[in-house]
Amino acid sequence: MARFSCLKNRPSSIFLYRQHLLSLQSVCGRVASNAFHPVRDFYNTGIAAKPLDFTNMRMLLLRRCIHATGFYNSREGDHYQVLGVPQNASKDEIKKAFHALAKKYHPDANKNNPSAKRKFQEIREAYEVLQDSEKRAEYDMLRQQSRDSENTNYYSRSTGGFRHANGRAEFSDSFQKIFSEIFEEETENVTSDIQVELSISFIEAAQGCTKHLSFDSTILCDSCLGHGYPVNAKAKRCPTCEGTGTVFIHPFMARCNACKGSGHIIKDYCRSCGGSGIAEVVKEVTIPIPAGVDSGDIISVPRAGKVGRRGQSGTLIIKLKVAEDSVFQRDGADIYVDSNIGFTQAIIGGKVDVPTLNGKTQIKIPKGVQHGQLTVLRGKGLPRKGFFVDHGDQYVRFRINFPTVVNDRQRAILEEFAKEEIEQAQNMSADGNWWIRLTEYTATPRFLLELSTLMLILLFVNKVLT
Repeated sequence: MARFSCLKNRPSSIFLYRQHLLSLQSVCGRVASNAFHPVRDFYNTGIAAKPLDFTNMRMLLLRRCIHATGFYNSREGDHYQVLGVPQNASKDEIKKAFHALAKKYHPDANKNNPSAKRKFQEIREAYEVLQDSEKRAEYDMLRQQSRDSENTNYYSRSTGGFRHANGRAEFSDSFQKIFSEIFEEETENVTSDIQVELSISFIEAAQGCTKHLSFDSTILCDSCLGHGYPVNAKAKRCPTCEGTGTVFIHPFMARCNACKGSGHIIKDYCRSCGGSGIAEVVKEVTIPIPAGVDSGDIISVPRAGKVGRRGQSGTLIIKLKVAEDSVFQRDGADIYVDSNIGFTQAIIGGKVDVPTLNGKTQIKIPKGVQHGQLTVLRGKGLPRKGFFVDHGDQYVRFRINFPTVVNDRQRAILEEFAKEEIEQAQNMSADGNWWIRLTEYTATPRFLLELSTLMLILLFVNKVLT
């Protein structure tokens, strides 16, 4: 019985353990509520705020540990800084600054500057927000909240809620942006790739070439080395996790969303990149184009795309577009070219020069060649795709040109030729009529009677002689 004496205190132990769990759940609820505070404020704008239900949130977190980054970490510039006006600027000052910058960075006036279009879009977006009193008030409120908040490392410049007339972003876009950061679902493999279209001529595609390409891209900010805050910025202990870098949300241990697991926070942000850690640049690459490419072919250049948040660059994806050629027509690896010849050459034959991918070459004209007839040059086409080096064929299509104007001598010769042609046709017709008449006569009863009489005479003579 002594072995079971511990069961006497079992109920009280279970009760104390349950009370401990309830207390811990309450504490974790407050921590999680603080972690989700920016998201909740964003979607409850203008609506009475509800306390975050820990039970519902717990169902959301059952699949994986939570990682909440700052919601206001945006790559877009501060609207006041974009327009170069103070926060207390009047509408006239904002309008004047907008017109000056729009004229300076308009795409039509900066055709050789690829980044001018992006800059012009930022200027127009900033003006649309600041010139509207209601949108500007909401923007200033979020801007101030982000500056005063200790739950984020970056400056609030999010403008997604000001791109629509109702003052809020579309739910699907904002939902994806927020929760891809909360659950640490990196999308760099998709967003960091760059797709461009490169046009080349037919000869460049057939023989191969080297092309130089310029395109808009991003790199790590040189000022902050991609961190998003100044190199000499001072860090302080994170008040949310007390410097541990983790918070406990029953039943998981999650990384602190305020300090991103580092245990300290930095309120300053890099002025060069606006806290994003990424700078926009124009990249230039040299692309070798292999021989035999066609429209729609893809050339990938690794690590030439946009830089991701972890310093990894994406892929530059180049889609080729081959222009049509006035001489050659393409069908896979085979090519077609037209050769114009005179009607006398078509009759008596001869030789003619035709263009190929390697220059002109001379071919024979068959006697009596017909209009549209093809002759083939083996191995003179485009390189075929595959392991073995092989080429397609070139087909020469003969086009017979008939003269529209002739002189008297040529006319006399043609008339004489026409007479001979008519006489030859008549002779052939006469020969044909004789054979037709003979065939018809053999089918008549008279022919059968004469044939039977002749056979009887031959039999009688043969009998007399034998």
